[in-house]
Amino acid sequence: MFYTFTRLLPAVLLIFIPAAVTLSIGAEQYADSSNLIARPVPGQSNDALLKKVRQVLDEYYLRPLNTRDDPPWSVLHWSIAYGVDAKIRVGHPAGKQVTAIGWLCSNYPLRGKQLIACSEDGLFLPIGPGVQGHDAQFLAMLAQSRVPANYLLQVSEQELTIADLVEHEKQTCTTGNEQTFKLIGIGHYEGTQARWQNKSHERWSVERLLQEELQQPISGRQATCGGLHRLFAFHYATELRMRETSSLSGPWQEAVQRTNYYQRRAFQLQNPDGSFSTAWLDKSEQRPDLERQLITSGHVLEWLAFSLPEDELRDPRFEKAVMYIVQLLNDNLHQRLHRGGMGHALHALAIYEQRMVCTEPGERSERLASVGVGPQTRGESID
Repeated sequence: MFYTFTRLLPAVLLIFIPAAVTLSIGAEQYADSSNLIARPVPGQSNDALLKKVRQVLDEYYLRPLNTRDDPPWSVLHWSIAYGVDAKIRVGHPAGKQVTAIGWLCSNYPLRGKQLIACSEDGLFLPIGPGVQGHDAQFLAMLAQSRVPANYLLQVSEQELTIADLVEHEKQTCTTGNEQTFKLIGIGHYEGTQARWQNKSHERWSVERLLQEELQQPISGRQATCGGLHRLFAFHYATELRMRETSSLSGPWQEAVQRTNYYQRRAFQLQNPDGSFSTAWLDKSEQRPDLERQLITSGHVLEWLAFSLPEDELRDPRFEKAVMYIVQLLNDNLHQRLHRGGMGHALHALAIYEQRMVCTEPGERSERLASVGVGPQTRGESID
């Protein structure tokens, strides 16, 4: 089979897809109202901190994952960090570079595993080691990366689109299951006023997804990743809702109140070195375990970077947390870090960068290419 690279998005998203497939999406379709974080924060920025943030993001970007060693779960987390900029190498760490999202959407194997399968009932995205860790995790990543709904999704011999994946996630809504990532993905692509019937003919809506999530705990003992994904989804959904209706009430207002409460709690539990509690938001704790520190502080910072009001991004406590993650990542640049923890920590820094200087998708790859920086021309380490 022959392949070609197709330019998809207004900045840089070179996607590895079958040559027979053509897909043309203009900038006006891409730059939609879904961009919740690429907005400049007025006022004086901390230029020294921003420089260090950008430097560590660039350093990790120049060390992409590869299809031999990294399964879909790892590449999902790599993609959440860098979005449409994310690249991976084919076959081995020195292989040809292709875009991570393009590879995932073409359903090519990663460490011998594929993300999507077909069943008699339609699409099937298994949950388990190496693939999705949560229902709709793939869709939520695509939403946050602002991949258009009409972008190609190749499954076996079928040529589908992201819209078909949205429909699959709507049809498989089930009471009692985690709705976190469905809330992000369906809300993003369908809007917060969307209503539908699932495959069992039960009535669902984005508001019902939110209501069910509000009934679930924020706890390291009772929720995956301490409930931080759930908190992220609360803010994502309420931001979408505000853009649609300009006001919040009922469960939407409750989600805002929940967000505000846990923002205060995160800072109450913050450690003196800027890290957040290794017991999530349950209690104060500071384990010496590097992986645990990366996972907990990375998740908390990611959510805070996205959800804090603009003026609080200059709070010394928040900037200290940013610097903690910058230093942790820089000190372990040559280590094989936990892929999930690394992805969320890098995403935290990427969100901070976006909110402070309004970077756009594709900016990193184009900027580095324009100055001739590649895998063999690393920058200096961060002091």
